[in-house]
Amino acid sequence: MKKFALTLTILCALCALAYTGTEKYSGKDKEIVQQAVPECDLYRAHEWDFMIWGTYAISGNSGQNHVFRNGTFEGVPENVPTAANPTPPVDLNQVIDIGHVGNDRYLNKDSAIGGGGDIKYFFSKYWGLGVEGFVVDANDNTAGAGLGTVTFRWPIGCSRFAPYVFGGFGAAGGGSHTSRFFEEIHHGAGEVGNENEEEFRHDKTFKNTRTEAMGQFGGGLEIRVTRHVGFMGDFAWNFLNRPDNDFGMARVGLTLSY
Repeated sequence: MKKFALTLTILCALCALAYTGTEKYSGKDKEIVQQAVPECDLYRAHEWDFMIWGTYAISGNSGQNHVFRNGTFEGVPENVPTAANPTPPVDLNQVIDIGHVGNDRYLNKDSAIGGGGDIKYFFSKYWGLGVEGFVVDANDNTAGAGLGTVTFRWPIGCSRFAPYVFGGFGAAGGGSHTSRFFEEIHHGAGEVGNENEEEFRHDKTFKNTRTEAMGQFGGGLEIRVTRHVGFMGDFAWNFLNRPDNDFGMARVGLTLSY
C-alpha cells in the first residue's frame, strides 16, 4: 500500500511539472522556463501592402437602358420660307443631335469589368496611406482613374480577419457617351415634290477626352493566410463630377504584405 501511494505521488508530481513547462536543472537549483505565447503580428505597424484585384463595376443609374432625352428642333432651319428669308436654300442633308441616349457619360452602359491595384503604407497597425489605380471596359473605350487613399482597419484580436474602411480623391479619364441623331436625307433634284426624302434616327458613341475629378469611399474585409499573404474583398462607391456618372465597384483580390 505504501509503494502504491509513493508511486501515485511521483506520477502526480511529474504531471504537474509537464503542465508547467520546460524544466532546466543546474545542480540543486531548478529553473522552469514557460512556453512562449504566440504574438499577434499578422497585421503590423510600418507595413507595406500591395493589393491586386479584379472588379465588377455598376452604373449609378440605368446606363444604356435609361430613356433618352428628346432634343428639340428649335433653331434648326427646316427650309420653310419666312418673311425674313422668303427663299431659304434647300438643305439636302440634315443631321440633328436630339439628345444623349443614357445619362451615364462615363461607363456608358449598365455594367463593366476591369482590374486595378493599391499600394499602402500602414504607419500604425490601424491607419494607412496609399495610392490606387484601375481600368474598366467602358462602352467603346477604356475608362480609368488614379487616387490617393486613406485606410482604417481593425484587426479582430489575434485572428486572421481585419475589416476596413477607406476613402480617396483623384481623377478619372476615358469612358464614353452616346448621342442619338435624327437624319434627313433628300435624294433627287431638290425640287419640291420631286425629291425622295429619307428620315431616320441612329445612335453614335463618342470617346470622352476630358479628365474629371473623382471621390471614393468604401469598406471591406481582409483575411491573412500568413503575415505576408492574404485575400481581400470590398465595395467602393465612386463620385464622378455629376451624380449621373457615379458608379460602384465590387472588388476581390490578393494582398502581399512586407
